[in-house]
Amino acid sequence: GSNLAGIKQNKAKRLLGYSSVGQIGLLMIILGLGDMLGDKRDFIALGILVSHYLAKAVLFWIAGIIEREDIKDWAVLRRNPLLMVLFGSTLFALIGFPPFPVFFAKWELVMLLVKSHSYVMTALILLASFFEAVYLLRWLGYALKLENKDLPAFKTPLFKVLPPALFGILLYSAGWYTGSLVESFNAFNYIPLAFIVVIALLDWLPVWFKNTLSIGGAVTYLVYLYPQVQGDLFRTVFGAIFLVGAVLTLLSGYYQKGKRVGFYPMTLSMFAGLAMLITASNLMEIFYGWELMTIGSYFLLIRGKKSMPHGYSYIMFSVGGSYAMMFGFALAYLSAGHIGLSALTDISVFPMLAYSLMLLGFMTKTASLPMHIWLPGAHGEAVADIHFMASAILLKAGVFGIILVLLGMGKETDYAQTILLVLSWIGVLSALIGNISASFQESAKRLLAWSSIGQLGYIVFALATMTHLGWLMALTYSLTHFLYKGILFLIIGGIAWHLGTADMYKMGGLIKRMPFSFFAVLIAIITLSGVPPLVGFAAKWMNYNLLITEGFVFQGVVMLIAGIIAFLYLFRLIHTIFLGQLKDNLRKVKEINIWFLIPVYILLAAIFYLSFTPSALLRPIGTMLQAYFPEGTLTWTGNLATTSAGYFDGTMILYVIGGVFMTILAFFALITFRKRIVKAGQFNIYYGGEAPSRPELVHFAYNFFAHYNKAIGLVVTPVLHRFWENAGKALHGLSDFIRRIYNGNGQSYAFHVVLYVVVVFLIKAGGM
Repeated sequence: GSNLAGIKQNKAKRLLGYSSVGQIGLLMIILGLGDMLGDKRDFIALGILVSHYLAKAVLFWIAGIIEREDIKDWAVLRRNPLLMVLFGSTLFALIGFPPFPVFFAKWELVMLLVKSHSYVMTALILLASFFEAVYLLRWLGYALKLENKDLPAFKTPLFKVLPPALFGILLYSAGWYTGSLVESFNAFNYIPLAFIVVIALLDWLPVWFKNTLSIGGAVTYLVYLYPQVQGDLFRTVFGAIFLVGAVLTLLSGYYQKGKRVGFYPMTLSMFAGLAMLITASNLMEIFYGWELMTIGSYFLLIRGKKSMPHGYSYIMFSVGGSYAMMFGFALAYLSAGHIGLSALTDISVFPMLAYSLMLLGFMTKTASLPMHIWLPGAHGEAVADIHFMASAILLKAGVFGIILVLLGMGKETDYAQTILLVLSWIGVLSALIGNISASFQESAKRLLAWSSIGQLGYIVFALATMTHLGWLMALTYSLTHFLYKGILFLIIGGIAWHLGTADMYKMGGLIKRMPFSFFAVLIAIITLSGVPPLVGFAAKWMNYNLLITEGFVFQGVVMLIAGIIAFLYLFRLIHTIFLGQLKDNLRKVKEINIWFLIPVYILLAAIFYLSFTPSALLRPIGTMLQAYFPEGTLTWTGNLATTSAGYFDGTMILYVIGGVFMTILAFFALITFRKRIVKAGQFNIYYGGEAPSRPELVHFAYNFFAHYNKAIGLVVTPVLHRFWENAGKALHGLSDFIRRIYNGNGQSYAFHVVLYVVVVFLIKAGGM
């Protein structure tokens, strides 16, 4: 009740009071469940108590330093980075994120409660924790993003800062010590965190130094990790996406100047969390990595200028998904008696609920319907390299999690068939809605963000088929999406950073000023659209073979429509930015920064290699997939792949199309040889019977698909956005109603105490 009431509160100390009531209530529950928790009771109670004591001491001390009552005024903390770090750390500690003691305590509490079949109690505790996260993370968002120019400065003498700093160090130390007491947590996981601490301590140094050091750390970890995952299909594929992506992301970071305070610790936190997903040996380590990745990605996404509401939406969906995932893991633990990854296999206690909760948690990162609303805004406001890592890399964490769950669940049982059917429709509808919405965006960044929802929808659908061809398609899409979306995010992000806008109608004709960017985008959209001869065609060929051979008729129709619509936004993307007439204010624009182009052309090289020899990608993945899905495999004869529905030779297709292209090119060169070519002036044209006077009159870019919007715009009416908005309003309304109980009146509180005593007496006496 106190955490629910705190949602409507805007005064800092009262907010801390509500949180304290909730934390003390949780401690009372733990003490009252002594027999149920066994010898873990003291560990759980002390983990929560120590975190609460240290975190609240820091928060109340900071409140005394800045003397701000309204939580919106805490934006003044940004004037003191140390206090800002302490503030954020303590809030995450209270919520239960790693590496703090309460993370381990809450994990053990949930596992043991579910083991004792206290399902309702577990659900209520997780719900109360979610309510606490609602107001604490809103408070953090205000401090990070609200304007603070008009707020009066505050003085921070050293003697005032030392106590909260000391308590902050103790809080982190307690987290390390608590983790060392947990047998299922590998102490090696602290090595990447120690490296992040070193980078944080060096945050005062220039970008180039921290960037170089971070790349060195990522490469070192990649070299260390490869021998461990070699031979494991899924860990190899996603390990490559996560860590090669980390190196390329950091490589593009040299475009920045100055210090870029806070960027590198959070970037490395995100990638450390992703790497931990790959190396995890049990469910706790999976959850630890997931939460660490969430913290890092939140701070990266919220760096955008108008990112506060979108970052808040992202972190709240992430927290809700994490709690759902934890409950599902607890049911797996109840069934198996351990938290090893094999616990995901054949869950016997509420299996449909357990697998559904885990899938729900992982799909918050794939931005599948109906949990997609955070992605367009969060990614649309991100800067270039963050856009790349968030969309091309971060979303794959959800795909990896879904794979783990589906491998454990299988497809033989009735509940599995039901879950897979629902999952397949979530995938195809995400693809359809994502592609349609992308077509109607004016911002190139938002277009790509919606496009990612659509592309991840294809992957989710393919996994839901639980077939060899479907999973081969899903893994191929995951890798190719990383390649072509990496190119698009870096190029479009670089252009937006260069021009100061991502609105496509403000561009046009940039092929003349940015030829290298144009070529990269051209190759990327050809790959994305699945047009031969590039590697994207291999994924689309498998998609249609899958739909035909497995009989997914209705989903296939939706997928076909979604694929056609993808051509619309891809054409718009390249036409409105690069083609048409060059605007006057862009005549002196130069190519984007070389540090964007270097990783882009590395990704292009990978696309060309896989397009020339697609068997280098498909054959080894298909071979390893036979251990999971032995039926319906591709039959290889050299570079020729065959299924029951047809055959595919990517190398021959490349030769044929390349030959046709060169023949046409030679023909045009021949007929124009020695002919005098007259280059017409920009306005030496007639447009609708009139001679245009400025480029804007002949470059149609704004509201590009208005005619389609009238026909199919109803499909993308923000019904789900309104649903979540109304749910938020209802929660705030309920909070306001509950908050009236805490009215500050002593007589009311005395009545509450008397009522409590009477109720307890009647229960003990058997009267109720």
